[in-house]
Amino acid sequence: MFKGIENALHKINAPIANFTAQFSGILLLIMTAIVLLQVGCRYILNIPLSWTDESSRFLMIYMTYLCLPIVYLRDQNIAMTFITDKFKNMRVYHIFMIVAHIAALILFTIWIYYGYIFYTTGGVMADSLPIPMYVIYIIPPVMLTLSCFTALEKLAASIHNFIHFADETKLAEVTE
Repeated sequence: MFKGIENALHKINAPIANFTAQFSGILLLIMTAIVLLQVGCRYILNIPLSWTDESSRFLMIYMTYLCLPIVYLRDQNIAMTFITDKFKNMRVYHIFMIVAHIAALILFTIWIYYGYIFYTTGGVMADSLPIPMYVIYIIPPVMLTLSCFTALEKLAASIHNFIHFADETKLAEVTE
């Protein structure tokens, strides 16, 4: 049952995570061009642009949140695994993973709640760009909601691995 849930969520999560990561790469290229334009205008033409700093900051915010689902999906987030690595081939490892994914879901939910509250205050305009701040404030709740689906996928996988731990051990013994 949990393997089916994991597979169903993976069919949804993987394409979304890949798309958002590719879109984040495009934003990185745009941000790099903006920063280079600012350097050129400031130091070569001696005409500093007022909008480049803020636009680069906003693009960085978008890039960070757009990469959340793929980072979580591929286990590429920063983690101190020196404790869990000692239990890697034991059943307790899967309990650690279940607790970690539940904690991530709780944290994401709190972050979504307060991110939405922050989003509702975004009616003001940006300082140097003609965009309302809610355009910037919407990305955390949206991408953290997508990250919740990724965390649910990982949670289903961890529960499946916990339940079927003996089967994996027997399978490993048979193949040796």
